[in-house]
Amino acid sequence: MSEDDAQPSVQATDADDTTQPVKDLLAEHVPLALLVDLVAPESTSAEILESEGLPEVAWWEPEEGSAPTDDPEP
Repeated sequence: MSEDDAQPSVQATDADDTTQPVKDLLAEHVPLALLVDLVAPESTSAEILESEGLPEVAWWEPEEGSAPTDDPEP
């Protein structure tokens, strides 16, 4: 068995308007699993929130008395 026999044959085709954006994202190293989730989501974020609920700690809200750290100095 030669090295050429071990490699699958891939047919080169011109990208059309529907596949080129996906190819561009793959070229930027966006995970394929993420692209599949975006194309064919099984549930929406509202459905997930309804089934899982909010976490006990609202980590996305700033703590009282703490100043934001990402604001530039005046």
